[in-house]
Amino acid sequence: MTDSPSPKPGKVLVPAENLRVFAASLLQKGGLSPDHADTTAEVFVWAAQRGVDSHGIARVPAYLELLAKGIANAAPEIRLESSTPAAVVLDADRAPGPVALTAAAEEAVTRARTTGIAAVGVRRTVHTGAIGRYVSKIAEQGLVGLAFVAGMPNMGYTGAKGAAVATSPLAIAVPADGRAPLLLDMATATIALGKIRQAKASDTPLPEGAAATEDGTPTTDPKKAVMPLPLGGAKGSGMSLAFELLTSVLVGAPIFADFHSGDSKGRKHRQNALLIAVDPAAFGGAEPFAESVEATLATLKTLTPADGAEGVYYPGERSAAVAAERAADGIPVALKVWKQLTEAADELGVALPALAGERARSTARVVTERPHRYAKQLVSHLGRRAETSWDEERGEGRLQFQDGVGTLTVGDGALLLTVETEGGSPERLEAVVGRHLVRFGTKDELVVEWLRDGGEAGGTYRAE
Repeated sequence: MTDSPSPKPGKVLVPAENLRVFAASLLQKGGLSPDHADTTAEVFVWAAQRGVDSHGIARVPAYLELLAKGIANAAPEIRLESSTPAAVVLDADRAPGPVALTAAAEEAVTRARTTGIAAVGVRRTVHTGAIGRYVSKIAEQGLVGLAFVAGMPNMGYTGAKGAAVATSPLAIAVPADGRAPLLLDMATATIALGKIRQAKASDTPLPEGAAATEDGTPTTDPKKAVMPLPLGGAKGSGMSLAFELLTSVLVGAPIFADFHSGDSKGRKHRQNALLIAVDPAAFGGAEPFAESVEATLATLKTLTPADGAEGVYYPGERSAAVAAERAADGIPVALKVWKQLTEAADELGVALPALAGERARSTARVVTERPHRYAKQLVSHLGRRAETSWDEERGEGRLQFQDGVGTLTVGDGALLLTVETEGGSPERLEAVVGRHLVRFGTKDELVVEWLRDGGEAGGTYRAE
């Protein structure tokens, strides 16, 4: 179609929902439960949609490897160890970071509703992912969210040789009525490791003071650079060390000391975190807080932009705009990453998602002695959610949804169903049509089994 969005050179464009379903399918095939696969995929797509591609869908192949090697536990027994209402330690049992930290964020919100402020320490997780997602989840509930993470040393420390501390990130999210929340999500490094890899691949010089060689000597040569340098020198390295104390040491799972002990066990991959939720209602009221947040951000937007600046933005504002754009047009995926994903899909037997502008289609044949009756019931009931039409003579119906179309055809002893979307996953429409139909067919024990184009099995719905 001529008006379909075009991907940038060297990228493919995939609708966000398609990418989420695809990533979840890969992760489930990699060993995660459906719920944990969905949670992990949602965090990846959230990051990719906001333009944080280093923590987006590109992480799927790495997670599949972590699962295959047993570094990440595909079936973790996550447990809470609590001694006070406002503080708890969550032992992740080597669960993928998105699984552990999503649970931690939900626990922090629940406790903060009662105590005003609550902290959840996360012990023994594997790669936390984009921590901005977890504080955003807290902000979505009207609370302020803070997160700190410590991991394996991969960054220089001011005055020391070699990799000494981690590029430990922090994130803060503040809810803002009528606006995207303020979201500060940053590492304690001057540059991300992913940026060094990108510079190496393109042979592009690195900024001064951003990276170092293996012995800690600063370099701009991407071929010699192996680690980032701390943000602001002693400030960044000091923050990283402090986060190790606030997370790893606090929850009883030190990383830094074990890593430098000389024992090989101390170098096994793991990460720790601390999530804090603050309820504004406990500090003078949620409404006055919301009004003051709005006044603060509104005032910031009135400041005069500096010469050459595009505008004045608060943290998270521009990434929210990117998210809205990518929600409408699709998420660009680098060809190198797409190749890795398609190879994984081929190996695991997962169908590729429809790209932006492509049509995705599912069909189902529902065996029943009363196809005409069920077709009319379905068209009538879904009239609240779609534009519907019914041709009595032909025994055909049409369902026009906002994101796709469905058709119904009465056959001999069967009802034939089709749902189709353009540039979107058929999963939602499968669920809408399938779930409503089986509700009418409880006595006949109707079963709707969707089959997607390409031969992949879709959703299955049964009358209860």
